[in-house]
Amino acid sequence: MLLCLALGACTAPPQRPDTGEPLPPCGSSPNCVSSEETREDFRVAPLAATPQQWRALIATLRDRDDWSVTAEDDDFVQFVAVTPLMRYRDDVQLRYDAAAGLIHVRSSSRVGYGDMGANRKRVEALRDALH
Repeated sequence: MLLCLALGACTAPPQRPDTGEPLPPCGSSPNCVSSEETREDFRVAPLAATPQQWRALIATLRDRDDWSVTAEDDDFVQFVAVTPLMRYRDDVQLRYDAAAGLIHVRSSSRVGYGDMGANRKRVEALRDALH
């Protein structure tokens, strides 16, 4: 708790959306991005993906030592990603919309007010991994 006060903000992991529902919105602090956000400062583009790319991306992320699955079904996966230097736990939610060929993504930091662009960079790294 003292660490949370010193860093300015702490949040709990985001709630898992019901099937077919959008990912939860980001809060008010600039430590989150989402492809389903309406606020420009928090918005990132969704990831274009075929069903094969969706499955391959999930398999790749599942095999990473610094990522762990906390919830999963056919079209949704939630991970905790641990940052390399400070070992912060960040939350990443991926929701696959097969009809649109899109992966909606939400990446948020649990600790700190800002994220120095880390979540936006994480989403762009996921985009690069699909190509």
